[in-house]
Amino acid sequence: MNVLITGGLGHIGAKLIREYSQRSDIELIRILDNISTQRYCSLFNLPEKKYEFVEGDINDIETLRKAMKEIDLVIHLAAITDASSTINNPEVTHKVNYEGTWNVINAAMHANVKKFMYSSTTSVYGEAEGIVDEDSPEEMYKPASPYAESKRKAEKLIQNITLETGFPAVILRKGTIFGTSIGMRFHTSINKFCYLAAMNKPLTVWDSALDSKRPYLGLNDCVRAYEFLEKYGKPGEIYNVVTGNFEMREIINTIKQFSPDLKITITKSPILNQKPYHVSNQKIIGLGFEFYDSLLDNVRETINLFKSIKNI
Repeated sequence: MNVLITGGLGHIGAKLIREYSQRSDIELIRILDNISTQRYCSLFNLPEKKYEFVEGDINDIETLRKAMKEIDLVIHLAAITDASSTINNPEVTHKVNYEGTWNVINAAMHANVKKFMYSSTTSVYGEAEGIVDEDSPEEMYKPASPYAESKRKAEKLIQNITLETGFPAVILRKGTIFGTSIGMRFHTSINKFCYLAAMNKPLTVWDSALDSKRPYLGLNDCVRAYEFLEKYGKPGEIYNVVTGNFEMREIINTIKQFSPDLKITITKSPILNQKPYHVSNQKIIGLGFEFYDSLLDNVRETINLFKSIKNI
């Protein structure tokens, strides 16, 4: 099997391209990335496997046609994912996250790809109240950023395409990622807090978010979920992929175990993506998937990346 991973140099992609190299059924891993985030390091020391790298953009049709040749499975990760940065750039966000997704899935259909997996986000629920799941009515969706809006729109696009054409696309609606990879970023909450703690800098938290739950996904669980849903996911279906719904207080207390002098600054102003919502993961669990990632172990591993630095 030949696999194409768009955005393959990112936080998740850098892990996927390494883990998939261990699979005997995969002959080729092709990576498409425009290197906009400068993560050349994700290409360092790849395992012994047949890799190909295509430097290019998902809005370049010719590049997509080239990348799709003889591909069986597409994992579409490429996107603008920093929600706060999209507030002032809604047009660019729409072009990359929505129009780019249409370009990728259209190219995949023309190339007769056998399976398509789309990376969405639980941020599409936004400020939804109570426990939400994949069957929540549309009025429950309250995306709070152009990032979340573009992802929800792309979900609907993919579902409509599958309904109308039968194209085998599965949607992973993932919690906020935590855990380490060579291509990791630190703009998401747990990773950013680990960095700040390691640098002896205060964490800024919205006061009412301390005891509110939000959905998170460990990186190892994320990779395993892709492999699981590749086999058992139903075309056109959305699956919430969430290791756990953690309270901010729980995350902070976990970080304190490795950074006991951690400083906390409480703010009365709402912080983007710290508004609470609780996401059910029972649909994927009902198929037989198990979540194993530990918040404690991943926080320890992330903070240990900075263990040689002593800041005062």
